[in-house]
Amino acid sequence: MFILGVSFTEFIQKTNVIIGIILAIIGIACWLLAETIAKTVRKTDQIKSNDSIAVGFKVCGLVILLIGMVLIALPL
Repeated sequence: MFILGVSFTEFIQKTNVIIGIILAIIGIACWLLAETIAKTVRKTDQIKSNDSIAVGFKVCGLVILLIGMVLIALPL
């Protein structure tokens, strides 16, 4: 299978793709764990849906995910 004239194994071995995948995984983990981190920091069992810590972690996770996807898409 060729993607833009490059096989999958050659594509996945590029440095920007590897870094992009790692950043995407970190971004998804940050986004998914945002509420748990907020509960731990606030030391409460429940948090509001507009909690600043949870929203901040979700936004940071999505930005990191976006950067990772852009790195994967860049043809370097």
